[in-house]
This record gives sequence, structure tokens and C-alpha cells, in this order.
Amino acid sequence: MLRVIALIVAMALAAPVLPANAQDMSGLSKQERAETLRFAVNNSLFTLYHEVAHLLIDKLSLPVLGKEEDAADHIATWVLLEKGTPEANQALEDAADGWVLTGARYGDYFGGDDYASGYSPDRHRAMQIICLMVGADRTAFRSIANAYDIPSERQHTCLYDYELINRSMDTLLARGNSGTRVDVTYHDGGTRLRLAERAFRGSGIFDEVAEELRRGYRLDGQVRFTARRCGESNAFYDPATTEIIFCYELMQDFMQLHLDQREQRSRN
Repeated sequence: MLRVIALIVAMALAAPVLPANAQDMSGLSKQERAETLRFAVNNSLFTLYHEVAHLLIDKLSLPVLGKEEDAADHIATWVLLEKGTPEANQALEDAADGWVLTGARYGDYFGGDDYASGYSPDRHRAMQIICLMVGADRTAFRSIANAYDIPSERQHTCLYDYELINRSMDTLLARGNSGTRVDVTYHDGGTRLRLAERAFRGSGIFDEVAEELRRGYRLDGQVRFTARRCGESNAFYDPATTEIIFCYELMQDFMQLHLDQREQRSRN
């Protein structure tokens, strides 16, 4: 993760020479560019662990009671909490903030067919990340939970949420296995997505998560990690090809989400 932070700073310093039609950040300070890139990389990292969770649920036949999307969020949060580093904790904060901002972008609307979907409301997903954080370490994360207006009583019961997830993951995921074959491919993003592609490649998170999968699990067959243009802002796991696909449009969307938040704050 330290390599990721160093690359973010390097990319931030280089941003003014990037094509303006890719994603214009030339009007920002070096610190603002670094914060935008950090936010986008960290949200992308959480997304990758979320999709790896779907992969593990599929290939290891992990039991899921409830929504698989919620389970994947829980696994992604657990993986980052297990790292126990400031960088991983920051990634979780950024991911929670990302869900809050995404919900606000669409007016936190959740109705009609959404009630029958497999996805929880964006703000709920954010709060569950924070709940597991404060459940894992109330001393370290109490101030964050307070900032998200999670009541003290709920912060206390978050301990039981975390202990349940932690016990389940320790039981389900065997330790010490390795040998999964993972092939990582980056496709060209084109002119419009040049900065998004460069930021995603340069962060190194795709390769790092792939290497964690190689070293941490022994899955049958070959797993493919593919980064490409998709024509939509998305990332997903395809069980038919055992492939995790990350779309450059999603990286660009995360950058724009942070830029929009900065602009909104400057108006207020």
C-alpha cells in the first residue's frame, strides 16, 4: 500500500501535462490532485476486493445467507481491516465516503423495484463499512463513527457484527494456501479515458490484489483480471469465464465524484 501512495503523489505532480480531454485537474493544487487520485484509487481497491469476494463465494462455494452483495461488502471490509495499516483504514474511509456521495448524487432515492433488488441502499452500505470498523476497534474508529452520526448504542452492537463476520471468515477461509493462477491484462482505454487508465495502472492495485489471490488461495483453473473500456461505469465478476473485469469508466467516475464534492463544498 505504501507503493500505491507514492505513485499517487507522483501522478498528482504529473497531472498538468496530461491531455485536458481525459480528465481536467489542471486547476487543482498538487495536494488536491493527490486527494482526488487517492479517493479514486481507494474506492477502486474496495471494489476489487468486493469482486474478489464474489469470486471466492463462487469458486469456494462459500455459504451466503442474505444478499450476496452485502456479503461481498463484508468480505471486502474484513480483508482491509485484517491488514491493520493506516493506508487500509483510509481506503475504508474513502469507500464509505464514496457510497455516501453516490447515494447523494441520486438523491438517496430508493423505491419501487429497488426494494426487490439484490443491492442495499448506498448509504446503508457506507454505514455498514463504518459499523464493522468501529466494531473491530472502537477506540481507533469511534471518531469516524461519530462523524457519520452512528449512535453510541449502535456503535456498541457493531462489535457483534464484526465478531460474527470475523468468526465466519476465519472458519471459511483456510490459511496458508497458495497457487491460484491469475492472469492480469490491461487494455487500452483510448483518449477519453487516458487519465483513468493511467491512474488505475499506475496505482498498482490490480496487480497487488492479483498477487494476494495467488499467495493466499488455491483455486482450481485460471482466474483472469481484465481492465478495459466497457461503455459503462462498472466492475464485475463473470463466473462463466472466472474473470474480474474493471472498467476504466469506473475509475473516471470515482475521480469525478470527488471533484464534484470539492466543487459543492466550495460553493457552500
